[in-house]
Amino acid sequence: MLVLVFAMVYTMGQRNETDTLDTKALQEMADTIQHQYYFYDDKEIDNEKLKDAAMRGMISKLDDPYAQYYTEEEYQQLLSDNAGDYVGIGISIQAPDETGALVLSVYSGAPAELAGIQKGDIITKINGKATAGKSLSEVVTYFSEDEAVPDELTYLRDGVETTVSVQRAEIHIQRVTSAVLSGNIGYLRISEFNGSVATDFQNAIDSFESQGVKNLIIDLRDNPGGGLNEVLNVAYTMIPKNEVIVSIRSKSGDEDVYKSKGDAQIDMRIVVLVNGNSASASELLTGALKDYKLATIVGTQTYGKGIVQSYFHLSNGNGWAKMTTDAYYTPSGVCIQGVGITPDIVIDLPQELKDTSIETLDPAKDTQLQAAIAVFSQQAKAAESARR
Repeated sequence: MLVLVFAMVYTMGQRNETDTLDTKALQEMADTIQHQYYFYDDKEIDNEKLKDAAMRGMISKLDDPYAQYYTEEEYQQLLSDNAGDYVGIGISIQAPDETGALVLSVYSGAPAELAGIQKGDIITKINGKATAGKSLSEVVTYFSEDEAVPDELTYLRDGVETTVSVQRAEIHIQRVTSAVLSGNIGYLRISEFNGSVATDFQNAIDSFESQGVKNLIIDLRDNPGGGLNEVLNVAYTMIPKNEVIVSIRSKSGDEDVYKSKGDAQIDMRIVVLVNGNSASASELLTGALKDYKLATIVGTQTYGKGIVQSYFHLSNGNGWAKMTTDAYYTPSGVCIQGVGITPDIVIDLPQELKDTSIETLDPAKDTQLQAAIAVFSQQAKAAESARR
């Protein structure tokens, strides 16, 4: 899912009496269902299930595709997922549209990949329930509550629907991968900003430096975002100390300005690769590097998600609510919501490769990667000319 979230959470406080929701109607509805619904006992409906349905229904009315209600158990599972080790099927999906939920990424070796699901597929049904037009919060409830029970997923590809059975399993997500390319170029891909991404990023940089690498490609294509703290910790290694990385403003006009705490120790020429699925936290980092002219941006227009979500812990063990609370601005004061970031060098992949996973692209056919490599040659020639 495309998201930039505060690592901090909030607990609900007292509200003005005029703003308080009258819950008598909700209680009356619950009482009526309990006492009058003919199949109440047969359906194994209880107070907790009615409350859960009311919570999910309320947050779904916000018309916010990123809003979601979590039970305590679901929130703990979310924390586990973000840490990189969890039990699941191993896919990242976008909020459903009128067709279904677009698969943004499939983790290598995960149950979803083994079942044949690919990036670009559209999940139209989960256990027989249609996903079209639903919220992410509702789609989550379609999965089996029993991890031992396989989930039946129907996906759409090239106009053909296919249904597969997917058994959840333990998954470890590796969010940073790296390699040294010919020409003394370090290639570093970040799939999302969660878990140990900052540490893994720094370890890769240290390895490059020990090998004398002077040119760095940071691949943020198909990176849907992640946590604010995680992307800031990566940015600290490139943005000079005390320089603004991002400003976050609430609807009331309150503003939090986040400045670099690092020493900008990376001494390399940098190119950042982006595409239409580079969103949120990946756009935050791209925007800062572009504003300070610390990197050349190559690829296609980014997604355009310039809003931030926060988690609110509801009292008495009633779960968690996530919703959009703020907008963020690049160091130059631009909010990219609905607009995105235009690369310095605009270049697309060949049409036949657009649905191919970034991880499996043939480097020789990856026109965006080749354009990034060419930047370093041009920079080297310009530096040589300047010395003459």
